[in-house]
Amino acid sequence: MLGSAVEQRRRMCEARHYLRRGYTTGIKVQRLIDAIALRRGHAAAQQLRAEMRAQWACRREWLA
Repeated sequence: MLGSAVEQRRRMCEARHYLRRGYTTGIKVQRLIDAIALRRGHAAAQQLRAEMRAQWACRREWLA
């Protein structure tokens, strides 16, 4: 359980990091996802995309 909580936190932080760096348009996100897929695989890239979408939806809570 602890390991999965840590992994979820890592994913959240990574997604927020990229959103803060300006990966907010479809083209920029697709380029990022393509680069991540080359390095870490398609599944990891899709997990990042899903987490970025989730964090974008609740950005008012954490983006100040």
